[in-house]
Amino acid sequence: MKIGLSQEEQVQDAATNQLDSQRKNSARASAADSGRKLSEVFQGVETSLPAGASSVEIRQVACDSRKVQPGALFFALHGAKADGNTFIQDAIKRGAVAIASEEQASVSIPAGVAWIQVREARQALAVTAANFLGHPSIALQLVAVTGTNGKTTTTSVVDAIVKASGAKTGLFGTIAYHTPLGDYSAPNTTPESVDLQGFFAEIRDAGGKYAVLEASSHSLAMDRLWGCHFQAAVFTNLTREHMDFHKTFEDYFAAKKRLFEGTGAGAPEVAVLNTDDEFGKRLAGLAKKTVTYGLESDTDITTKKFQLTFDGLTFTALTPNGKVHVVSQLVGRINVYNLLAAIGAGQALGLSNEVIESGIRNLESVSGRFQRIDLGQPFLVIVDYAHTDDALENLIRTARELNPKERRLAENHQRYHRGTAENRRQISDRAGPGKGYRDGHGGSPQRRHRAAGREGSRELSDSCRQDVRIRRSRNGAARLARTWF
Repeated sequence: MKIGLSQEEQVQDAATNQLDSQRKNSARASAADSGRKLSEVFQGVETSLPAGASSVEIRQVACDSRKVQPGALFFALHGAKADGNTFIQDAIKRGAVAIASEEQASVSIPAGVAWIQVREARQALAVTAANFLGHPSIALQLVAVTGTNGKTTTTSVVDAIVKASGAKTGLFGTIAYHTPLGDYSAPNTTPESVDLQGFFAEIRDAGGKYAVLEASSHSLAMDRLWGCHFQAAVFTNLTREHMDFHKTFEDYFAAKKRLFEGTGAGAPEVAVLNTDDEFGKRLAGLAKKTVTYGLESDTDITTKKFQLTFDGLTFTALTPNGKVHVVSQLVGRINVYNLLAAIGAGQALGLSNEVIESGIRNLESVSGRFQRIDLGQPFLVIVDYAHTDDALENLIRTARELNPKERRLAENHQRYHRGTAENRRQISDRAGPGKGYRDGHGGSPQRRHRAAGREGSRELSDSCRQDVRIRRSRNGAARLARTWF
């Protein structure tokens, strides 16, 4: 179990081991070779070092006892499912020479191992990791995108725009982590602070100048981005999600808001806000500069007319820096919003409209986001990972807008265990009153979920007058597609 993470975000052993193996020759390894004094590593952290410990040489900063190497500073973090203090002895056995915790020393600590009590352990972890690696984020222009939906697509577009400028960059989000040195599996949407600083160092040392990342509400609440200063912070939208973690919707919004207030390194230079969303309006004025985008309200970045086809989007965006002519292979009205957001971020980075246009044009697709699969079959196949009620509604709306009359196959293979119970209830409720998780469906939760999917498909069929069929598995849907068309 990874220390300090909720169950939903725990890192699988295979993923962590693969990531560590891939990074064995990375910038973090270089820092470990040289080492830093404990006093240097804790610079800027509110604490008092034990007598005689200032000169202790630190060769690693870690918060997972399984990864501890000789000479490590181990952070014992309180997590939702585990307490890192219970793994201190394991870290010491593996070679930790210093322990950082919010608790006073209450376990037997061998001579030669320093105990440092800190007030905010997660913030201290972020700061010490940055100190250990020489503050790599200072050399980069950072862009963070937060919101319930649209983060992955928007960051992918911004990444494509930056690459169109010829610059090296990094991209971090739900699908994977990318740096100039390679691609890594993504156990969390936003990496833990110590990992994120390591990735920033990779980008810096490879000559990169930018990093683009998805800022999840978990990461903001858990200070993974502490100490990072953002050139651009983007807000997409807000709907109910992660209520198991945040407890109330206002708590959820408050976590997102932290990005725009500043994460320990001052407010962002530019906030790019969707003010068609009421919560976007509430974020205005927090950053040093605010740029708004949308389709329905009076915004800085907008478009008056756009063409929707299965081949992509074409429109002209009106911006404070002039017109941007968009030709994109992304599809659907929701991607108009994502593209407008990316344009705002690109301009906040100081990139020209020509570079922005080129980057948008170069991006072919985003994995699992209304992704077209073309293997020569005489019908259209779309893959989309819609795991929230709002995302599912946008998916269905996009399909309706693009194909209002033709026959459509709707497959509901969303597993019951994907997402929280709150998500599943909201998705089921899209089917209409009395359907989904209401008393009309008895039996197991899985059975009620499948029933909700059938009801939702019937609702779609009735409203669109289309032939919609459902299969419970991907293989079943594929077999149906081959025979139906």
